Amino acid sequence: MTNDSTSGAHDALERCAVAVNAAKVLETTRRAWSAAPALDAGKQADRRPPRALRKKRVVPRRSRWPSLIAALNHWSPKPL
Repeated sequence: MTNDSTSGAHDALERCAVAVNAAKVLETTRRAWSAAPALDAGKQADRRPPRALRKKRVVPRRSRWPSLIAALNHWSPKPL
């Protein structure tokens, strides 16, 4: 922020532009949300409820230490 005489007017214009953009975004969002239920109402009526998915079993990652030690033992003049 500067101390010149035009900075106040510039800040006011920026705030006004931000407010105008925010109003446009809100209006677009409001229109989209009001139109969406009308389109999806027919689709949701004949849709089955979601089935519970089975949990995937988490497989632990294999350690790379054994292969690192094997490589060091193979290439090193003094095995570990």
